[in-house]
Amino acid sequence: MSSDAKPSTPMTTEPMPKHREQGIRIFMWPKVIFLYPTAIVSLICAMGMQIIDDRVHDPSRPLSEAVDARQFKQANGAPAVNENSETMDKLDRFWTPQNLLGMLFLTMLAFNLLTMGLDLPRFSIIAVIFGILMVTFFLLWLGSRFELDLMKPIHAMISHIYAVANRGFYVMVFVTLSLVFLVIWLTRWLDYWEILPNEILHHHGPLSDLERYPTMNLKFDKEIPDVLEYVLLGAGRLVLHIPNVSKAMVMDNVLFINRKEEALKRVMSRLEVRVTTDSEAGEAVL
Repeated sequence: MSSDAKPSTPMTTEPMPKHREQGIRIFMWPKVIFLYPTAIVSLICAMGMQIIDDRVHDPSRPLSEAVDARQFKQANGAPAVNENSETMDKLDRFWTPQNLLGMLFLTMLAFNLLTMGLDLPRFSIIAVIFGILMVTFFLLWLGSRFELDLMKPIHAMISHIYAVANRGFYVMVFVTLSLVFLVIWLTRWLDYWEILPNEILHHHGPLSDLERYPTMNLKFDKEIPDVLEYVLLGAGRLVLHIPNVSKAMVMDNVLFINRKEEALKRVMSRLEVRVTTDSEAGEAVL
């Protein structure tokens, strides 16, 4: 008894599924992170004070007021300090390296505090810049028209400024801010958003409480409330408008906001749909 052999069918392999968008995580950072330029400048100032041997004495006063000559000689074996040594003019004192390092630190700290304390939109910052330029040109014209020495009051003001700190101060500022940044980076997981193709997850709380929202018909806005924060870390604000939710979800201080916007557009362009078989549906019921 013979039977016809069935023709062998070639083995076909299913194509590998394409990589699907896994979603993005959005963290909201506190404003204190904008102090990172101050941390960098404090480290630079510490190195500068190391180079100049941590010199903090006021050069407009005799050295004997700061260091007892006899103790100095006994401790270091150096000759006694001449109490009648020449002192520096107060205006020249402002331009000493230790004072310039102190002014650099204070200027950067003031800039960072201004960034944290005020929200300057794009039009406001442009108006401020134009206002400063107009005042500067007016003062220059006023000085040239009436032959006024405008630098005299400026020299009188800066001659009274001598802001000096030793190397240890700058090092401790850098270490303190670095520890604060580390704590912020470690605790960022206590409150963050996860945007997936088919749902929005809000993780918050020490035990990771979870809230779920649908992404169907989701709308979002990107805002740049402060130009200075945007310049420092590309920070901005995301506002999610979720259907059937009365209030909008506002996410402040999102870093590198343009990248998040592009990633969010890619996620929103997809809707994840899974097709289940009858057997899988039966297992789910059981």
